[in-house]
Amino acid sequence: MSLFFECYHRQLNKWGEELCGDSVQVARTPLGLTAAVADGLGSGVQANILSTLTAKIAVSMLAQGADTDEVISTIALTLPMCKRRELAYSTINLLQLSPRGDCYLAEFDCPETFVFRGGSLYAPLRQERVVGDKRIKESRFTLAVGDMVFLISDGVIHAGVGANLNMGWQWQNVATYIGKLAERNLGLRAIVSALSHTCGHLYMGKPGDDTTILGIAAREPMPVCILTGPPENSSRDKDIVRRFMGTAGLKVVCGGATAQMVARELGVRIFTELKTMDDAIPPIAEMEGIDLVTEGMLTLSAALAIIRTFAASQDDIADSALLKRPDGASRLASLLLQRATHVHLMVGGAVNVAHFDCASPRISPRGQLTRDLTHYLTQIGKEVTVEYF
Repeated sequence: MSLFFECYHRQLNKWGEELCGDSVQVARTPLGLTAAVADGLGSGVQANILSTLTAKIAVSMLAQGADTDEVISTIALTLPMCKRRELAYSTINLLQLSPRGDCYLAEFDCPETFVFRGGSLYAPLRQERVVGDKRIKESRFTLAVGDMVFLISDGVIHAGVGANLNMGWQWQNVATYIGKLAERNLGLRAIVSALSHTCGHLYMGKPGDDTTILGIAAREPMPVCILTGPPENSSRDKDIVRRFMGTAGLKVVCGGATAQMVARELGVRIFTELKTMDDAIPPIAEMEGIDLVTEGMLTLSAALAIIRTFAASQDDIADSALLKRPDGASRLASLLLQRATHVHLMVGGAVNVAHFDCASPRISPRGQLTRDLTHYLTQIGKEVTVEYF
């Protein structure tokens, strides 16, 4: 079974700095996921540039098939040792995951990565070797559904130094804390957010070091297909509905005319759920064979606003009241944010004159909504494809 890897990261800048000296890079390809957390020497602009270069070089090379030796050698040549401190200009955690869950982890001069399996800490066998003059730790293991991996910078284990904790938080203490969160069956975003908030608290609101947490969770893929708008040519109605019903996963219909088209072609009835009507959002409906039926533009716009809010927010979404309301926008946003891993948008080109601005008749609100929705869903880690017809 192929896995989907959910990713979420949080960062705290060192107190007084506008830029974080750590960098996170994630790349998805048909061969899987490649991720890196790099920590630049020092802080501020210089550290940010060094860590960004390191992470981008590493992820780009690994995603294109290079091996670790080539990556480390390239980084070593690009970013030499600091002669004064005799330290590398940047440390790095590298992680490669295949769709089957095969995992390769390489750690260079950074805190060990946390791996949790079934809510318990798992210690993969690490082997140390020298590449050039760099000593790296490597491990290979396999992830299953529910497993989580946390890559961190040393700002996490240094949290509280000289303030709440004399020696900092320490690796084992962090592992215990993550384990307690995992035992409560919290989602990835909730755990990463809680870990970041606790680091900020231990630093008493003034981080003494750049702090980064990248969480990755293995999930079963959950595809969602959204059909909105009839086709530009009505003769294609039957074919479009047939293809829509043939898609895997959950099926969502957005739009009154679209719902009528689907119901007609399937020979089923539409039942409006008036109790779900909101002051600003029309009610949802029920239709046999469809998981969610909503109104079109108003609902999509409201759902987009919720998704945009969480894309920009650093808070957990699990207990948000925005996602627990009965209206169509909240239900659609909850479906896309919390359940979907892959989203396929089927967008019809039929003209609805009520949706056009007379001053700009060539601008399609549905097309703009589709582009915005694609942007924010991709930003939060969903795999999104769009089909126009």
